[in-house]
Amino acid sequence: MLKTPLGRFRLTAWIQAVAYLLILFVAYPLKSAGMPQAVTIFGNIYGAAFLLLVLTLIYARSALDWSLSRPIIIFFVSFIPFGLIVMDLLWMRKWEDGSISRSA
Repeated sequence: MLKTPLGRFRLTAWIQAVAYLLILFVAYPLKSAGMPQAVTIFGNIYGAAFLLLVLTLIYARSALDWSLSRPIIIFFVSFIPFGLIVMDLLWMRKWEDGSISRSA
């Protein structure tokens, strides 16, 4: 998985998706339960994962010759809970074997 730019991007997408789900479904309930430091901890993890996602998205776009529309769509999907996971399961695996055009 880590041998190709798309494989590295897919890994960082999963890391960011899990970090986002942790902040939504673990940190915020803990904050409501009286542990506000949970949001700080998970928020820092999510922030680092999001920056890593953006950097690998820029790298993947240049290395794989993607048009600008694909990274923009991926960027906005990253704000939807489970969005990157669904995108990986439905589309990104197909991109790896080349069955979808590189410019799409």
